[in-house]
Order: sequence, then structure tokens, then C-alpha cells
Amino acid sequence: MQTTSRLLIQHLLAVILLIAGFFQQAIAHTVIEPPKIAEGKPSNNHIVITHGCGESPVIGHSIVFPDGADSTITVDGNPHNGLIDEFLLNWGGAIQFIQDRSLFSEQDRKTDANGNTTGLWFGGGRTLAPYAWGRIPFVSSAILFNDASCAKSVIINIAAADICRITGIGNMNNGDAVNFWTPAVGSKYDGLPGGHAYDLPVTFTVNRNLKTNPLPESCGGTGQQVSVSPSAEQVDRDMPIIFNGAQVWPRP
Repeated sequence: MQTTSRLLIQHLLAVILLIAGFFQQAIAHTVIEPPKIAEGKPSNNHIVITHGCGESPVIGHSIVFPDGADSTITVDGNPHNGLIDEFLLNWGGAIQFIQDRSLFSEQDRKTDANGNTTGLWFGGGRTLAPYAWGRIPFVSSAILFNDASCAKSVIINIAAADICRITGIGNMNNGDAVNFWTPAVGSKYDGLPGGHAYDLPVTFTVNRNLKTNPLPESCGGTGQQVSVSPSAEQVDRDMPIIFNGAQVWPRP
């Protein structure tokens, strides 16, 4: 009986440790809060940085949202050659920049040719201790689904970098320079296969309001899960930080 009890306790401890390990991995990921937003409702969001680069503090942050122009789209895991407008009507102007210097002293947005926000950057003057969490605010406006689509939810995959040391493009994978949270799309900022957080982008999900915007009958009642990632070309274009007309990260 004692042996059985000991084995049961050991098994329970192993399960608890396994769950704790998964939980630690989950909270150690730079994330967006809230992780899910509802169709038709604006949302106050935060980019949450959860750790530095080993023992090195975070001195800046860069983030790229898919612009929808040449984004990589999957539908229920299958590649889709169409445009984001087939699923979301107003994604182009959805992200709004908030000026807030509580974490970093310098900041700005990145835009496309139409003035839509395609990314944000932060840095200068302050650092985030490697053991501390930092929160950077932005707003997502009321996003609307295309009522003719079968999309039930759209996952937005975002490329982000927690910058701990300013280096050139060739020295960013040394472990103490930057933490990448990017989709592996073939950009210069993919990180190393098998390395820290490889192909682990920051995400947030837009859920369709099925009461006010029900799925068409042709969808069969199940709905589709759509995923949108920035293209390699967009990540390479929008990830660098430009300050006063000069590129300050990565070092040219």
C-alpha cells in the first residue's frame, strides 16, 4: 500500500512539474494582451515583453503587423492565394499607435504607402530589466469580417523583436543581442532553426460575431480558421528601426 501511495505521489508530482514547465514556457513568450478580440469592437491592447536576452536587459522593441498586401494566408492550415480582404474588410487601418513613454523614451509607427500602420518601434533612454515584464500599449479598431466569407476566426501572426544589444544583421543570433518572435517566412529576421523561439510569432485572434454576422449557409455551419503572416519582403522592409532618417537597428 505504501509503495502504491509513493508511486501515485511521484506520478502526481511529475504531472505538476510537466504542467508548470508548459506554463513557464507560455508566460515567457512575448505576447499581446488580450490575445483574442471580438469583431466590431475596438480593443485596448498591450505588447507584453516577459524577459530579456539571458542576463541582458531589453533596450528596444520592433514589431511588424501583416499589411495584407502580399501576406501569407492559410485557411484551415492550407495555403490560400487570395487577399486578406476576402476575410477582413478593414484590416489595413486597424492598428492605431499610442504615444506612451512609460517604458521607452523614443517611439514611432511604421506605415505603408497609404499611411496605414504596419509596425511599431520603441527604444532609447531606458532599459527593461531582464527579469521584469514590460507593457507597450496600442489600439486595434473595430475590425469587420467579410459577411460572404466562411471565416470564423482570423489569427494575426506578428513578427517582433526584443532588442538587447545593437548589432549588425549578421550578429543578431548570439543569444544576448535579440529575442526574435517571428514567423519563419524566409526573412532576415527568422532566427535560427532549432534556436530560441524559432517560428514562434506573437499572435492575436479576431473572432467573428456569429450573432450579428452569421456564417453563410454554404459554409456548412462549421466555419474556417484563417491565419495571416507578413511576407518575408515586408518583414525585411518594416523590421528595422529608423530614427531621424537613419537606420539605428540593426546596425547598417
